[in-house]
Amino acid sequence: MQTTQLSSVMDKSEIGYGQLLNILVRRFVWFGGAVIGTVAIAIALTLKEDPVYQSSMQLLVEPNYRQTVDITSGQQEGRRLSQTDYATQLNLMRSQSFIEQTVEQLLVDYSDLCSEPDALSDCAKRFQKALTLSQISEGDAKTGIFEATFRGKDPAMVQSFLETLGAIYLNYNQEQQEQRLKRGLALVNQQIEEVQKNLTVSRQALKQFRETENLIDPEQQSLTVAESLRQIEQTKLEVETQYLDVQAEYNALQSQLKADPQSALIASRLSQSSRYQQLLNALQETELALQKRQSLYAEADPGVQDLFAQRQGHISLLQAEVERALGQIPAQFNLDETALLKEGQLGEIDLELVSNLVQANVDLQSLSARRTGLANAEQQLKRELDKFPSLIAEYNRIQPEAQIQQQSLEQLLQLRQKLSNELAQGGFSWDIVEASQLGEKISPQPKQNLLLGVIAGLFLGGALAFGRETIDTVVRTSDELRKRAALPLLGVIPEISAKKSDALLSILDGEQVSSDSLAVSQSQLFRDAVDLIYKTIQLVNSQPLSSLLVTSALGEEGKTTLSIGLALSAARAHQRVLLIDANFRNPCLHKYLGLVNVQGLSTQLHSDLNHWHKKTISPVTLSHSGANIDVLLAGSVPDDPMRLLSSSQMKQVLEKAEANYDLVIVDAPAVSGFADSLQLASMCNASIMVSRLDRITQADLNQATTMLNQVNAIGIVANWHRENTRPERLYERNGTAKVFQEPAMLWRS
Repeated sequence: MQTTQLSSVMDKSEIGYGQLLNILVRRFVWFGGAVIGTVAIAIALTLKEDPVYQSSMQLLVEPNYRQTVDITSGQQEGRRLSQTDYATQLNLMRSQSFIEQTVEQLLVDYSDLCSEPDALSDCAKRFQKALTLSQISEGDAKTGIFEATFRGKDPAMVQSFLETLGAIYLNYNQEQQEQRLKRGLALVNQQIEEVQKNLTVSRQALKQFRETENLIDPEQQSLTVAESLRQIEQTKLEVETQYLDVQAEYNALQSQLKADPQSALIASRLSQSSRYQQLLNALQETELALQKRQSLYAEADPGVQDLFAQRQGHISLLQAEVERALGQIPAQFNLDETALLKEGQLGEIDLELVSNLVQANVDLQSLSARRTGLANAEQQLKRELDKFPSLIAEYNRIQPEAQIQQQSLEQLLQLRQKLSNELAQGGFSWDIVEASQLGEKISPQPKQNLLLGVIAGLFLGGALAFGRETIDTVVRTSDELRKRAALPLLGVIPEISAKKSDALLSILDGEQVSSDSLAVSQSQLFRDAVDLIYKTIQLVNSQPLSSLLVTSALGEEGKTTLSIGLALSAARAHQRVLLIDANFRNPCLHKYLGLVNVQGLSTQLHSDLNHWHKKTISPVTLSHSGANIDVLLAGSVPDDPMRLLSSSQMKQVLEKAEANYDLVIVDAPAVSGFADSLQLASMCNASIMVSRLDRITQADLNQATTMLNQVNAIGIVANWHRENTRPERLYERNGTAKVFQEPAMLWRS
């Protein structure tokens, strides 16, 4: 037979208010004891506490100046300095010296204020602890009013202490104002003297630098030199460009004339000399005549000789004319006949080219000289400019130092003037704006102490209660059982106020000794709960069960009660039911039913195996409310229960019982410590476990469910349920059984 195993819902929901209250009620001894104890302690302390009186006074601490000047930056920082001084004033008022002066004056009127062994300082320390000084705030803003609060055992002494302390504050403030400002002025004068010395040294160093280097502002002059150098470099670039252009023109002209400038100049002068041209023409005519004469006559001819002489005369005249026209003739110039005839033959174009060549030569010489001059000037400026970085660094070191010293001196002079004006005003003014009154009693306060004791007791009691609950592993509610068990919760059985010796059938009939409405109500609740569990078991299994084992983790958890209830519920549902007591360890079914346990299951299991097929089960038939059930008691207790339960006879008993009955319910021993239940569970279709609340622990529950999950466990039942609420019904949807979730328990006694 297949059974549907449903897992329990292990949700981790938060603890509700009902559960919290339930824990407090269950741990009432811890909770109530803590509350009562703390209240008792609070009352005792209140009774033993000495009376304490308190008085207060208020002082206005206001700066006479609203702003001041920072010596280093020269900026006005009055507001920030005032805030800092307020903290200083507050710490000053807390000084022990003021307390000692106050105690010393109070000893005149209160001689017993300090015990003789106590030194004045030790007594002042005790009074200092009783004094509280604080700055009064208005919202988020701090005011200039300080409040002094003092506590003591004598109301008059408390008032006198604050009055004396206030007078000491005022005297101290009046004495310190002038001294504080005078010290500040002396410091400023000392700083002025030091700054003046430093300023003189800085100015002398600056003067010596300017005289030595012959400079006023090296940085400005370096810029001037750098600009001049830039202009020279630009001019040099332009001259270089011009030089290249003239050089190209010169080369082109020289290539056209095929002569150097000096030769071209000589040829140009001779070509422009009219006398030279006349002599040259006469020489040419003479040569023509000589050639004609020689063609006719020999060289010895007088005519030829005359023409030779005439030609030689013309050459001499040409040489003389060349010397006259050119002045000093260059050494490389040749004045032979051939040269005289060739020179001086230039036309107008050649003369113009010669003029351009000569001019280009002159320009080249001029540009070359300018290039040389610019290069020399550039080198000189560069050398001069290289000196400026070190000069500028030296100047920048000397000149800012003099400026800083000058500015510091001006600021210090202004500050001295300002402090001189404030000398009569002082720094801070302390004034009492609210005098102290006679001390008021502030302690003890019975109502407050009692309330604090109650509150502390509630917290302590709650902590103890929840701490005890935390370390307690006992499962106390069906909801806890559902969450902690590894099996589905099939239902709950209410608590029945009956002794174990009373017959359960009489309880179910409401026939207790006190036949009141409570017995009837308990009988009805028990029957309804078991009917619901039986219906749940049917819904959990897809097919009808023929045998069901009922066990528990520990003894005395109600498995026998549940077995009887399930048998009666099945019988009322028109089922043939056999209830078997298989608990050989501690048989008790007969006690609950009011029967005599003489013969039973053990008797039949001891029969000979060869004759077993001839044996028949001999149960006892019980009738209750019109429903009949057969009961097979345990019989005599055997020496070795496990040997009988694991025998084939036991298996055959169950098989015959399943064949003759609709449902066989086996009341088995507890799971913990014995293997009987596991052996019987392996022979049954299904098994359920019952756990008694307030007895089963988490460890026992985990051990039992782990063992039963290895066989055919289908669920768990919570016994001894003390709630008045009933669990919700199981419901069936689309043929699938689902397990209900119990409502959280609100109360538990």
